[in-house]
Amino acid sequence: MSLLTALLDSYDYALEHDMVGKPDHFGNILLPMYYNSMKSNGKNIIELLLSKESVLLEARVLPEGETIQFPVTEDSVARSSGVAPHPLVDSASYVIQDGEKRSAAYMEQMENWLAYDANDYVKIIRDFLKKPGMLDAVKKRLKDSEEGEEEKAKKSAASIDFEKVFFTFSIENYEGMKNVSVSENAALQGRYKAYVEYLNANDPEKEKITCNLSGKEDYLCIKHQPLMGTARLVSQITANDENYRGRFTTADQSIKIGMETSQKIHLMAKYLLSGQGTRRWLGEQANMVSWFSDDLSNAAEFNPTKSTEVASSVKNRLLALKQEKSDASMIADAMTEDIVKSFTSGKRMFSDVATYYIAIFDKISNGRVAAKYFRSLSASRLKENLVAWQEKYHWWGFSNENRDKEFTPSPRRMVLAAYGVERDGMLEISKNDFLKNQYQSIVTALVEGRAVPRNFEKALAVNIRHRQNYDKTWMEVMFCALAVLKDKGGIKDAMLNRENTDRSYLFGRLLASFEYLEKSTFSKGDERSTNAEKMWTSYTNHPATMMLRLRNLMIPYERKLERSDEALKRMAYFNAMREIREATNMLHESYDMDSVEVNRPLDYGFIFGYEAQRQAFYSGKNKEVKETEEVDHD
Repeated sequence: MSLLTALLDSYDYALEHDMVGKPDHFGNILLPMYYNSMKSNGKNIIELLLSKESVLLEARVLPEGETIQFPVTEDSVARSSGVAPHPLVDSASYVIQDGEKRSAAYMEQMENWLAYDANDYVKIIRDFLKKPGMLDAVKKRLKDSEEGEEEKAKKSAASIDFEKVFFTFSIENYEGMKNVSVSENAALQGRYKAYVEYLNANDPEKEKITCNLSGKEDYLCIKHQPLMGTARLVSQITANDENYRGRFTTADQSIKIGMETSQKIHLMAKYLLSGQGTRRWLGEQANMVSWFSDDLSNAAEFNPTKSTEVASSVKNRLLALKQEKSDASMIADAMTEDIVKSFTSGKRMFSDVATYYIAIFDKISNGRVAAKYFRSLSASRLKENLVAWQEKYHWWGFSNENRDKEFTPSPRRMVLAAYGVERDGMLEISKNDFLKNQYQSIVTALVEGRAVPRNFEKALAVNIRHRQNYDKTWMEVMFCALAVLKDKGGIKDAMLNRENTDRSYLFGRLLASFEYLEKSTFSKGDERSTNAEKMWTSYTNHPATMMLRLRNLMIPYERKLERSDEALKRMAYFNAMREIREATNMLHESYDMDSVEVNRPLDYGFIFGYEAQRQAFYSGKNKEVKETEEVDHD
């Protein structure tokens, strides 16, 4: 399925389920066909309340954040210059009847609509606008509504540009005792659509076609609606040659999209790009949108870009799945449900038979939006991919509270840990375009069930060799590296594996032991970088040589701990020396310590030996000895 077809089908689904024109779970609105929307900034939209006799009853500035929807034409929705009025709601230069070209075109268009359809709602507004002194009346009503609030009134009057402000309308007691605004008038939406269809049918320049997407008879869309500002997703047929040269010889050989289909596609895309639950910003002008075929607003709040806690331990569930074959399906269902909930707000609004869509839109110029990625897959397949991702890419928390919990870092954290540079205590990537592309790469891998791209593995394996580059963010870089490289290294858990004879793992254990030994001598407030930290990079490049050097540097710290009056410090000495002896003996038993090979650079396995040994020191018998540098990863 193509992106355009997915957007079209989704809009049709919304029509069938009476979702168009109404606020969704988050308050966002999927616009009716031939409508547009505008959000108030607190001074750009004025709503006029009229009586059925076309008398102005009230004028108010719409509060910031409030959104209106209103009918538009093919020309007015993308106007940049010239005269192209909206049919009803528009700026003062069109609405206020001053005899100029814009106001005359606005009124002529409204009269033409009324000639086709004697709509009493539109007629009430038309009759009011024809009255002289409209703007003065509006200003007076605005002032009267703020009586008693002089300072507020002065501020409001000064901030409103009455030349550019938009006017929208509401009619008192239009439906019984209910006031009905243009935005709320569902009947008006249907009647305006019928009017547009009438205009198309009577326009000799409109070409009738069979739409390539819907398969229905329609009128060829020449000007597609802009999607982001003035940038278009689908180029208009009358556009420049570069939009079709190389694929076609003439513009009309490209895809033929009907006007109704074009409306549905672009309104659906606009809705997704403005939705709180459907849009994720990737950087610069790139946005990712995702939705389910039966949960268009993403009411489930499914978010593949966030860090998640691995619910109920994937590892333990998989183990139970193998041991209890009779209950395998039940365990699998419960496990995948828990994992899906970890990516949602805790509720699931989509079904297993639903289709999940993900697309990336990138505004590459003021006139062009590129669809850089699109993928559709079943919700059941998505669940399987999430299970696989969490099973492969998780690590245990570093704090006392989260030491037994597992977390999967978000794609953004992985990108920053792999390619970020520490500035002011934060990881940053200066090239936004690079950040955007890497973010896209890892998010799509997650959704499609692919492994983390190799470049991330390589970058993280390099970064953990340069601890001195990360003063404040080392724990974050290490956490992401452990999570991403765990599966590659065949690591099953965070426990210290005393049977592991891997060279890098053993040297990692020694590095943690040297660090712990020295840190244990520090008094509170006297903490500083250890020799192990300072010599970290050299140690990972020449482990056998630097091990001997560190071993000699530890002698004063050994003596200080051994002779300490504090029982905990003496215990730290004995524990450290025991671990150093064990790891050293295992190296001598498994490798020729005089060979060149034993001194070659360590691979990423050293970080697992280091972290397992570090955690072993700060748990168990030495539980009371708290590390000074622990962070949560939830």
